[in-house]
Amino acid sequence: MWSNRVLCSVILGCFFLAACDQSGPIKIGFIAGLSGPGSDAGTASLNALKLAAQQTNDEGGIDGRMVEIIPRDDEKSPETAQNHVREFKELGVDAIVGPIISSIGMAMLPVINDLGIVTISPTVSAAEFAGFRDYLFRMNTTTRQNARAYAKRNIDLDHGTVSIALDGENEAFTDSWYREFLLEFDQLDGRVISKVWINVDGVSLADAAVKLVENSPSGIVLITNSGDSAELAKEIRKLSADIPLAAAEWAGTEALIELGGAAVEGMELVQAYDRYDDNPRFQKFVADYTAMFNEAPGYTSVLTYDAATVLFTALKTKHPDQRLADALTMLPPQMGLNQELVFDQFGDSNRNSYFVTIQDGKFIHVE
Repeated sequence: MWSNRVLCSVILGCFFLAACDQSGPIKIGFIAGLSGPGSDAGTASLNALKLAAQQTNDEGGIDGRMVEIIPRDDEKSPETAQNHVREFKELGVDAIVGPIISSIGMAMLPVINDLGIVTISPTVSAAEFAGFRDYLFRMNTTTRQNARAYAKRNIDLDHGTVSIALDGENEAFTDSWYREFLLEFDQLDGRVISKVWINVDGVSLADAAVKLVENSPSGIVLITNSGDSAELAKEIRKLSADIPLAAAEWAGTEALIELGGAAVEGMELVQAYDRYDDNPRFQKFVADYTAMFNEAPGYTSVLTYDAATVLFTALKTKHPDQRLADALTMLPPQMGLNQELVFDQFGDSNRNSYFVTIQDGKFIHVE
């Protein structure tokens, strides 16, 4: 009969063998809004991750291990997202991709840091994320660069007085974006004459539109998701046919055009990728994505595919005793779909930005 000490040693040995088992799949958790308004951004992100995983698996996986995607809907709920992170820890994920919006990123941050799970967000951009050593890696430029570019663009277009709509369901992003815009706009002698929150206190989009146009601004900026931007544009156009409209980069999905129709014609916004890039790598991605999902990729698709590129490369090249977080920060620049991808010592990255306008139902580059 085995002694308790021997039995304990066997049990512990089995535990550590299981924990060190490298024969199972590489598990990647995915968190984004996959239902409700704005879910097109989350779905497009998940699609790109599925494509990257399939291509990697077709090439033999990562050191012979297949990549398994475990998707979860955050439902725009901080508590739900936090619970998914804890679930992923129990499932033994190697990393998380997501979330899409900054408010969910803020909620997840203390949990992923506490549990030590590397998380790469394709799109979160609130300036408050930048410059910290933590487990959240960002692919996107911060609100500081983008919002200030919008401020300069409005001044260049003689839109010196603007009204602004902000989405209360993603306050971490919208408030950060607004503050950065306001700092630059004030310095350039611009003036925000109306500020309206939506998705709070039962404010209807029709009521919000009235408040946005009532002081005759020279431009209106929507810091809202694609669906709400489209519906707000429709309500605004019922009141004014010619006030220039702009939307924050968050709105820049195909759904903005599909849902907005004629109301979003002429709207300007920034995009974090060059959709007309003719380089073979990007064109192959577009063709593969379209063939797999029967629709064109959007900005969350591009940034997520780039996130998968650096994540899978780090998993392939890291030393067995090296932390994934260290492997990512030490990874040499990788070629993404439109540009080189590299993290600084804080896990922050940056994107090239492109102003586009909607013409004839298409995003067209602004020269």
